[in-house]
Amino acid sequence: MSLYAQVLPNPGRPLGQLFTYRVPEHLQDAVRVGSQVLVPFGSRTVVGLVGALSEKTDRQDLRDIESVLADVPVLSAESLALAEWIADYYICELGEALRPFLPEGMTYRISRKFRLTGDPIALEVLEHPDAGPVVEHLQSAEREVSIGALRRLLAANRLQRALRLLKSRRLVEERSMILPPRARERQVRMIEVAVPVEEAARYCKARADRAPARVAALRVALGSGCLPAGELARRASVSAAAIRGLVEDGMVRPHWIPVRRRPWTEAADESKGPAALTPEQAAAVAAVNSAVDSGEHSSFLLYGVTASGKTEVYLRVIERVLAAGRQAIVLVPEISLTAQAISIYRGRFGDQVALVHSALSLGERWDEWQRIRSGEAGVVLGARSAVFAATPKLGLIVVDEEHETSYKQEQAPRYHAREVALKRGELARCPVLLASATPALETFHDAERGRHTLLRLPERVDSRPLPAVRVVDMRGSEGRQAILSSAVRQALAARLREGEQVILFLNRRGFATFLLCPVCGQAVRCDECGVALKYHREAREVRCHHCGVSRSAPDICAKCGSHQIRFSGFGTERVERELRRIVPAARIGRMDRDTTARKGAHLRIVGQFRSAETNVLIGTQMVAKGFDFPGVTLVGVISADTSLNLPDFRAAERTFQLLEQVSGRAGRGEKEGEVIIQTYRPDDDSIGAAAAHDYESFYRGELENRRELNYPPLSQLVNVIVTSEQEDTAAQRAGALADALRAAGGDRVQILGPAAAPLARLRGRYRWHVIVKGPRGHVQAVVREALGGVGALAAATLSVDVDPVSLM
Repeated sequence: MSLYAQVLPNPGRPLGQLFTYRVPEHLQDAVRVGSQVLVPFGSRTVVGLVGALSEKTDRQDLRDIESVLADVPVLSAESLALAEWIADYYICELGEALRPFLPEGMTYRISRKFRLTGDPIALEVLEHPDAGPVVEHLQSAEREVSIGALRRLLAANRLQRALRLLKSRRLVEERSMILPPRARERQVRMIEVAVPVEEAARYCKARADRAPARVAALRVALGSGCLPAGELARRASVSAAAIRGLVEDGMVRPHWIPVRRRPWTEAADESKGPAALTPEQAAAVAAVNSAVDSGEHSSFLLYGVTASGKTEVYLRVIERVLAAGRQAIVLVPEISLTAQAISIYRGRFGDQVALVHSALSLGERWDEWQRIRSGEAGVVLGARSAVFAATPKLGLIVVDEEHETSYKQEQAPRYHAREVALKRGELARCPVLLASATPALETFHDAERGRHTLLRLPERVDSRPLPAVRVVDMRGSEGRQAILSSAVRQALAARLREGEQVILFLNRRGFATFLLCPVCGQAVRCDECGVALKYHREAREVRCHHCGVSRSAPDICAKCGSHQIRFSGFGTERVERELRRIVPAARIGRMDRDTTARKGAHLRIVGQFRSAETNVLIGTQMVAKGFDFPGVTLVGVISADTSLNLPDFRAAERTFQLLEQVSGRAGRGEKEGEVIIQTYRPDDDSIGAAAAHDYESFYRGELENRRELNYPPLSQLVNVIVTSEQEDTAAQRAGALADALRAAGGDRVQILGPAAAPLARLRGRYRWHVIVKGPRGHVQAVVREALGGVGALAAATLSVDVDPVSLM
């Protein structure tokens, strides 16, 4: 029988076309849809993904699949269908859409290396704008240079032209190698006694003086049974050489066993039994359980105030899913939240819980993927990438804090995990449960229109009251004199005297927002992005929070030479310093991207606060999301205006959500909570609604504001961004794109721009954008048509963001 495969070469790269290959007879039993294979592609061998199989083809002169990669992930038909939907909806190539399905370190790689083979004396080669830099780099290298190193010299299209020229002149030679997956099964060398006890005793007696280390190790082995070699050496206080000697003497024998790496070892399980349900919780559980039992897809929005017991609803429904022999995925918006969540879920479900997020090591990801794929793990917990977990028997997806913008991927494929979860639930025929105390306007609007079933939890568990909120107007003299108002300072001191805990929230990290020369007015800026660099006092550095570049903080002004450089603005690092000054006895923790950069830092900071080792936690939006700290009775919002001043139509919504979420951290225990919000805009509707804990009032008002300008959820947006190293080029290409969009859209959509993006330069590239606004379903069609007509933009790159959460 003849068999042919439609293969996508280089899955993960921006390529959307499938190529037909012949499946050799000896591989026909091994090749199936979703398999990863090695195929010839052009002059090279590459990894490919099988997208379809057929017994007939009209193509001639086909090439054969070379081999099947059996020890790497195989994608299911459902995963391939989901990837195709992502490529279509988010307007990206299928190769890009497949990227999140292929965990890093679990695929074969093709290593490409280059070296000079001739003398590039030809003047036109040396002076060629693309080939010249490549030749110089290869000449200076002592060994072969990888394609990755060359990609740092030139953009992809320029590098391709350069290598093509140099190869045609026989000046460069390429060598390719197939590298296996970097993630592997972990194996541990175990040691066990290989002889009867009597023989071991005689050995110990005979060797006691000549080989005391071996004797000590053998005695430990006799009393402990089978142990890892390292553990045996540690317990016996001997070196590895002593263990090797025992093996050589035949007293013990080694063998290898696979050992799973567990990424949650530092998290303590919260072993709590099921809590008694309120009537509203019971109704929500019954509704979702009915959907689980039906085996059909449906979606729910669980709208419940903070501390209303949404997590208990998830746990009860997951119990039903596991009892039916199926699996559940639970998404949380931040890696920091997995520290608390893993404790809760393992306390209820034990070793059935797997953890998936980008901070895991390659080995941990490999082991968790194996547990999920085999069905050993029934509950998958993680950040947005967990929505792609390889669950063969999916029965439920939960999207906790579904409103969070961190569910949106910033690089291609620019998917939103909430929307992917809804589509995956449809393909898997399982329910999807979205939940939030402050639902996204789009989600609540969809629920009102019937897309989701709306479930409500209007009160906190045990009838605890929501925290009282006080708004402090910082426009007077107090705001100019202090970071913390007198109201915050007094409440903070009173709460700490009572042995209670406090959270201080500021959504801005670092010590100072910028460094300014008062003589000439020059601010210290990022050379690549043009934005002010933030000062980090602990590291004595200024850093760009957009591209990550950092350098030592200057002592003198680079423009005028003045030594009077001053700090302006403040971030979490400065708040910590101010607090240590005014409350020296406070035990302070800080949670932001700087303090959580190292693995395990989230667990440590959360654990210290939960155990009351610290009693004040200062943090960015990380502390506003989902944490349950019963000892917290006061939340202080240092500046409510940080997000309100952003040039984005979602600024008011984001401000309300942050304020309401962080306020919800107070009063979750036996004592009532209090929230103090410092602001320069006390009359803003979003701040007033947050102070009143009135989501629906905010929703109605904001929906009318959106209706006036036809913004989502009443329309759909696509933000098309054009970047170039030259500002004129970016502007011109954006103009050409806008013309093509207007021609394709006609009266169906509205085209805004072209205009410089609010963040006008990023990583050395100028950014212009065009916004397409119109009815859902029409917008993507217009963008696709326009992009097909424009083709490649010379000297510029283009990115498409469907349903953007930010227009920056």
